[in-house]
Formats: sequence, structure tokens, C-alpha cells
Amino acid sequence: MKRVLFIVLIANALVANAQINVSDYTGFMEQKHLSPKEYIIDLFKTNDIVIIGERDHRDTTQYDVIQDIIGDEWFIKNVGYVYTEVGVVNTTEWANSVLKGEYSNNGDFEKELIKLYREIDFNPIWDKYNMYKYLKGIYSINCKLENNEKVTVGFTDCEFDWEGMTSEKYKSFEKVLPKRDSLMANNFIKLFEGQRQLNGHRKALIIQSQPHAIRMGQSYKMKSFGMYVSEKYNQKVKVVLFNWYNWVPQYMHVYPWVTEKKVELVDDGKWDAAFEKTNCNPIGFNLKDSPFGETHFFYSYMHRDKFMDIADGIIYDTPFYRFVYEIGIPNVVDKKFSKELVNRDIVTVGSNSLKGIGMRLIRWRLKKVEQKYYNEVRAVVFPEKSDLKAQMDKWINK
Repeated sequence: MKRVLFIVLIANALVANAQINVSDYTGFMEQKHLSPKEYIIDLFKTNDIVIIGERDHRDTTQYDVIQDIIGDEWFIKNVGYVYTEVGVVNTTEWANSVLKGEYSNNGDFEKELIKLYREIDFNPIWDKYNMYKYLKGIYSINCKLENNEKVTVGFTDCEFDWEGMTSEKYKSFEKVLPKRDSLMANNFIKLFEGQRQLNGHRKALIIQSQPHAIRMGQSYKMKSFGMYVSEKYNQKVKVVLFNWYNWVPQYMHVYPWVTEKKVELVDDGKWDAAFEKTNCNPIGFNLKDSPFGETHFFYSYMHRDKFMDIADGIIYDTPFYRFVYEIGIPNVVDKKFSKELVNRDIVTVGSNSLKGIGMRLIRWRLKKVEQKYYNEVRAVVFPEKSDLKAQMDKWINK
């Protein structure tokens, strides 16, 4: 019976989406819209908090848009605070001292940034280049501003410190991760409530990956960061997603209707075909009262959620086949830190599982191989790209 119900729900969802033609999406995109930056700035004029749902953590193209927003004069004077999912909360003060500091040359700044970067995550090291790009971008903006104007950053992830960390402590820490969304929301709320007002208002831009940014409620047996923050600040919060493709995060596999990670374009490629037909003109717009908002969200068929139910707006900035996924941080692992990195890997794996030759092998592998791996900035191959392109192309001439 459950299987029959599931099939019926999926069929109904697909029929509902099929009623929206590519021409409907194209016609809407051809209307006059704001640019991505203009759209976010406009939202801030009537709202206090904007949560941007980023794509894959490795994608660097989205951070060109984010830096354009943060560097805007109106944003600096009226918002001035940016929060990220990446970064443990207890390194926030350190981060601001680095990003607001004055240095005799750029090399001195980068040395301090690397020291910070090694400590911002509970993984042995965060190897996604876009976070490094983001932090450098904040510094480049702050260099041009007076001290009282400089942009302030906030890290929202769970409190964590590698100093004195052991395998036993790490296992204990991992037990809090199922509550990560609520903890990140509480960290943000505490930091947000402590902000100084700018022009009589307290505002903030938040960057979270899409599964955390969306309004996902208790009906999913969990609440998302976006839901917690929206419940706290009600109508003063807007959630905006970057264009992406359908991707089911690992934790959704607890549900019976999710059997695999299937990568495919939204609404069978119609969204992206419409973007292509409008010359990939970057825009931002509200999901409500648009055909995009009526599209069913890709991993919520059982709940029948539409995009406009889980978010308020969307930014189309770059076609999916131009996303750039990069990993590696320049000079992040030197000879001294390589030893620390070895110890961190041992802590996360568990020292009891590494005996004798196993211990020697992991030390050799990390010292000789991973140092080069982490220090080299490089693009990651996106194997599904050609399949997704074919999915989009079938609609181009319709």
C-alpha cells in the first residue's frame, strides 16, 4: 500500500510539473528583472535577514556574486555583517581581527589568514577553495574602508577546538552533529543580537548550503537552519537560492523514498533551458507568483512542497555547465603543519584502529601525498555535466 501511495504521489508531482512549459519559464525570465546584486539589496530594504542557499561547497562562481553584494556601498553602510555555515563559532573574533587588520604587505596578511584557516573547521582541514576566496574577498573590501565601516564576519558552526583534541573527545563531539542546524541557528542568533545597529537597524546576510538554508520543518523529522531562523524572526527573513540542479544530501537517505543520489536538472531541464534561451542573463526574482515557485522541490515529493514553500527567491547567475568546483588552498600545509595534520587524521579515525605498520603507513601517506593535495588549487571534474547538458538541450528547440 505504501509503495502504491508513493508511486501515485510521484506521478502527481510529475504531472503538476509537466503542466508548466518551457515557454512559461522563458516568458517569465524575459520580463524585466533585477540583477542578482540588485535583488538582494532590494530585499534588505524591507527585511532584516537574507539567507542565501549556496550550491555545492566547492563551487567558486557563486562567490563572485556574493562578493559583488558585500562590496556594494549600500550593503556596507546598511548591513555590514555576513555569516557563514563554514567556520566554527569560537574562531569568529579571531577571523575579524585578521580580516580587519592592517599589514605591511599582502604576504603578511596571507600568513595570518592561513593560520586562521587551519582552525576554522572540525574536519582535519577544510579544503574548499571558495571559503578561502571569500575570506580574501572580505579583506580586500575592508582594506578600502575606515575602521568603523569594515565588514564584520560571523562563523556559525558548532564550537570546536583542535587544541588538545583526542579520539575520545572527537567521538563525543560527533554526537552533537545531528543537532547541527539548531546549534548553528543558536550561534547565529546570539551573534546577531550582539550586533551594533547601522542607521538604526540590525541586518545580516547569511550564507548556508541549500539543505540548511531552506525552510524544512518538523514534518521531515528535523528542522533546518533556515526554519529555525525564520521562526525566530518571522516575516523579516527571506531565503534565496542560487540556481543549481537536483541533488539529495546524504542525510535524506533515512527516508524510504530516497534510494540513491540522483543528479538531474530541475523540472527535467526546463528551468535551465529557459535560462539558456534568455542568453543566461543573470537575474534574481521572487518565487511566489512565478512558474518557478510552482515547481515541486526535488526531494520533497512525499510532502508535495513547491519551491515557493521552502524559499522566497532565486538567483540565476551562471549556467550549470560553467560552475567551477575547486579544492586546495595555497601554502596551507607546510612541513610543521603536516605533522599536525597527521595527528588530526589519527584523531578522527581513532587511534585504537591504527597499530604498528598501519600507524607508520598513515604518517607516510599524509606527509608525502596530502601536503601536495591540499596546497594545489585545482578544478574538480564534474562527470555528470554532459548528461545534464543533454537533458537541457532537448527543450531548447521546443
